[in-house]
Amino acid sequence: MTGRPQALARTVTNVLNPFIIFTALFALVAFAEAVVSLAVLYLALELLAAMAVAGYVLLMRRRSRVGDFWISARAERLTPAVFLLAAFVALLAVLALFDAPQDLSLLTLSMGLASATVAVITLLWKASAHCTVAGHAAAAGLLLLSPAGLIFVLVLPLVLWSRVAPGAHTLLQTLAGAAVGAGFAVVFLA
Repeated sequence: MTGRPQALARTVTNVLNPFIIFTALFALVAFAEAVVSLAVLYLALELLAAMAVAGYVLLMRRRSRVGDFWISARAERLTPAVFLLAAFVALLAVLALFDAPQDLSLLTLSMGLASATVAVITLLWKASAHCTVAGHAAAAGLLLLSPAGLIFVLVLPLVLWSRVAPGAHTLLQTLAGAAVGAGFAVVFLA
C-alpha cells in the first residue's frame, strides 16, 4: 500500500498507540473508582511509568539498538519488553502502596501479563503488541466502564487495520495480539 492510505494507517498507529490507549483506559477507570484527588495521583503514577518506558525506547533508538520507536523488528523486542514489564511491576507496587482500587490494580496486572505473554510469543512469532493493548482495552472497558467502555471496542478495528494496512503485521498477527489482550482482561476482570 502506498500514498494516502498508508500515511493514514501510520497516523492511526501513532495516535492510537499502546501508551495512549492504556493511559486513557487507566484514567477512566481511576476516575470511576476513586475520588478525584486519588485518581489524579494514580494517573500521574501511570504516566510516569509510561514516560519511563517511552524514554527508554527513545534512548535505545538514539543508540541504534532498535530500528524504530514501535520496534518493528521482532529480534529487537526482548530488552524493551523486559523494561516494560519492570515498569508494570513498579506501577503495581506503587498502586499497592497507595491502596489503589482493586479494579485499577487488576487492570494493570492483566495488561502487564498480556504484554509479557505477547513478548514471549514474539520470541517465536511476531504478534502485535498494539493490538494486544487495544484488545485488552476493548474487553476491560466493557467490563469496568459499561457503556463508556464501548469507545475502546470502536477503537479496536481501527488499530487492527492500522497494523495490517501498511504491512506491519498480518491479519492473524493482529487478531492473535487482540485475543491475548482480551483474554487476560476477561480472566482478571470478569
